[in-house]
Amino acid sequence: MSIYKILSDKNDSRTNGVDSRFNGYLEDYLSTVAEDELDPVIHEAFAVIRDEDPETKICVGLRTDVNDSAISNQIIRYKDISKLSGKPIVYPYIVYGEKNGQERALIVMPAGKCNYIYAKGLYYCMTEPGSEFIDCKNEIVAVAADSAQKVSDAYASLFKTKAGALQRTLDHDVFKSYEELKAAAMEAAEAQVKECREILPELSDRTSTIYRYVVNWFLLKKVLYVQYMVNKNFLNTIHEGNVRRQRNQAKLHADDIPIVSYSEMWRMQKGSLEAQEEAEAVSVE
Repeated sequence: MSIYKILSDKNDSRTNGVDSRFNGYLEDYLSTVAEDELDPVIHEAFAVIRDEDPETKICVGLRTDVNDSAISNQIIRYKDISKLSGKPIVYPYIVYGEKNGQERALIVMPAGKCNYIYAKGLYYCMTEPGSEFIDCKNEIVAVAADSAQKVSDAYASLFKTKAGALQRTLDHDVFKSYEELKAAAMEAAEAQVKECREILPELSDRTSTIYRYVVNWFLLKKVLYVQYMVNKNFLNTIHEGNVRRQRNQAKLHADDIPIVSYSEMWRMQKGSLEAQEEAEAVSVE
């Protein structure tokens, strides 16, 4: 099934659907959402895309299951992601359309430190083996909304350039090497670890927040694993053409992402962070 057809069939909350918050023409979405409810950069980008092609559609807040049967998921060995119920993976915005017989979709993440890496993780989830989008992987690109022009240009380029080439160009704008990517992913994961220890003990209802942390760590692990595996230079120069050795190393990179376990996040209590810091201070002394 084509990507345009798959996305168009997703229901939304306007008709009591559960697949997404909104799914329809971009023009309708912009006319129904208050401008101050939408990030200004994203609003500007979407307005440009709408003006260039009023037939463009958008799926907002698409929710999908975790694909437990995907080989890459099993290799990543992050069991906590399988403990989440419902459809925990959420795609903030997917802008999609068809021109001259071509169908394309752009995953858009709001601007934010390391959000491009999360966008890449969503792309890898969307196009992994077993996904309903697997046959559409060459029709999808992911981007973070660092600027309105970057988003609108990426969408326009989707219909002029091969998706893989466009994604690589976007990659190079953010990180120049795998080492840079890993350093950024590690920093993002560590920030999530610190944040969860500060925030969770204060929450009476922490379900959605815990889900967000688990998914974010999963996306970071997935990017490090897949990005390493698709690098043919690593395969040939580091692993001498041995895919098994490359896979083992990719696993190790994914394992390096620091996390807080699902069970520990549920057990956190007020004062736990302070107690831990005091204990660490005593041990140093």
